[in-house]
Amino acid sequence: MKRVVLVAIIATLAAALAPACSLGSGTGTCSGTLDVPDCWSGSFNLHPDFFAAVPGATPEYPQTNNDAMQLRVQHGGDYETFSDGVIILVDDAGEVRGDESNGIPRPSLLGQALVVSLPPSVTPTGVPITPVGSARIVSAALYLDNTCRTQNDALYAMAAVSGVDPDGECRSPDGGDPPLACPAPASAVTGADGGVVTADGSVIYADAGSAAAIPGSIGTSTITFRNLFDGNPDESNASERLTDADFDFYFADPRKICPGGLGPPPRCEGHLQGTFKFYFQRGRPAQPFP
Repeated sequence: MKRVVLVAIIATLAAALAPACSLGSGTGTCSGTLDVPDCWSGSFNLHPDFFAAVPGATPEYPQTNNDAMQLRVQHGGDYETFSDGVIILVDDAGEVRGDESNGIPRPSLLGQALVVSLPPSVTPTGVPITPVGSARIVSAALYLDNTCRTQNDALYAMAAVSGVDPDGECRSPDGGDPPLACPAPASAVTGADGGVVTADGSVIYADAGSAAAIPGSIGTSTITFRNLFDGNPDESNASERLTDADFDFYFADPRKICPGGLGPPPRCEGHLQGTFKFYFQRGRPAQPFP
């Protein structure tokens, strides 16, 4: 995948302003293992101490819809380009909360494990943009701009990754990872994060019942919200300003998918589990200089 495509992915997933609308206080955890070439291999603990929420579209990022919510779980309150952290993009916060849409009630998704994946419009070179039957509404990206400095270090939470150890972690075997067994072109097409595209355009993701069909152990990224900020910057009700969730993310580099999108999901390069809980607090955006 060319760098311009990677930049597009980052723009889609990590367009949150630096501290933006939150002063950053809250509690959370984020730890596991990472296998990032030329940067980090082994146990990793983010020690998050900065938490931010950016609701809806902004003049700086008009492409973000008004129902979206960008969440940032980070170590330190500096800009993303100088920090380590996780960006989470909720395409429709009202759908997760169960808010009405045009006067029509919707069931709440709070308390449910939601599958996290790449946005449908983001695909590596050679993989066509394909309509999906049930689009995922949560995406996430890990950035290590403090730890890895100049390395191309962005990893993305996937609906399916391969090469997961029996204990659920991602570690390189001695001698490095063997190449994925990419098959010759066939009638079945695999999407950017491992979903098999069916004839009607829907996508089937690997789970415990179908993992045997794909070589190696499969990991699936999920997040469970117990509460989610309602997106109103002037909200006075504390319970509506609360965001509380836990996550289980499997990360990979989508550029390493098999050519043409065929074969097993991309190899796992990280597994992080954690929680975060904070109240939205409107404040002045942080500035790098007076």
